[in-house]
Formats: sequence, structure tokens, C-alpha cells
Amino acid sequence: MARIETILLATDASSASGAATLHAIDLAARLDAQLVVLTVLSTAVRDRQARDAGSSAASRREARTLAVQQVVERARAEGARATSLVWDGDPGEAIVDAADSEQADLIVVGSHERSTVGRFFLGSVSDYVVRHARAPVMVVRPSAFALAAPEAGPDAGTGSRH
Repeated sequence: MARIETILLATDASSASGAATLHAIDLAARLDAQLVVLTVLSTAVRDRQARDAGSSAASRREARTLAVQQVVERARAEGARATSLVWDGDPGEAIVDAADSEQADLIVVGSHERSTVGRFFLGSVSDYVVRHARAPVMVVRPSAFALAAPEAGPDAGTGSRH
């Protein structure tokens, strides 16, 4: 198996990304891999309409940039090498493009755990990434957060769940 040197974590700063973030940081630290934390500001009309009408594009960008930087700081505190990226575009396409650009050996994404019907009508970024990425993709469900949360304590990283 090829060595994993670069892990791309795609996050939208939602609760669905929490478990993926924990897993990506843990993997990067354990494997001594570079962690690239990516967030994509969607330019799709349906996504722009769904956002809070009271917040400006600049404030949304600032909030996402801050959230990604906090992930980078946490990763560094846990011993991982980490950088951040903020891209604009279609989230699925941007994640695949960023993974190619950064030569990621592994992509980690969260899943909103939508039903089959929900994916059919709403689409799914993680499904798109799985179908189109050249690198392997780890999709982490939010329910995995309950399994990962205990690692935040003093025995972080010593569990046997991996």
C-alpha cells in the first residue's frame, strides 16, 4: 500500500463535519501526513438562496475562514502538520480539484446521512467526491462523532477503534 503523505479534509464547518475533522486530524498525526483543511464556499444558486439572507458574502467567508483556521490550530496542537484552503465553486467539484491540486493521497469528508431520497433530490457532496476523486475517499458519518468524542480526553489517540 502506498504511503499516505497528504490528507485533504473537506469541511463545511457544520456538525456533520465534526467526526470527519476528528478522524482526519488523528490520521494526519498518526501517519505524520500533511493535513490540508479545505472549505468550499458554494456558488450554486440553491445554496446561496438557502443561506441566511441577513449575512453578507464577506461575513460568511470570514466565518468559514476562521472555522478552518481553528481546525488547523487544533491539528497542530495534536501534532499534525496542517494548512488551510478556502475555495469558491461547486463543493463536490472543488474538493476533487483541490485534492488533485494538492496531490492528496486520501480525502476525508463528512456525510449528512441523508436518505436515498434526500440524496436523489438534494444531491450529495460526499457521493460526488466518491464517484469522481482519483484518491481514496473516507466518508465519516456524524454518528461516528459519538465514537470519536472520547479521544478528546487525556488518553487521546490511544483507543483501539482504528
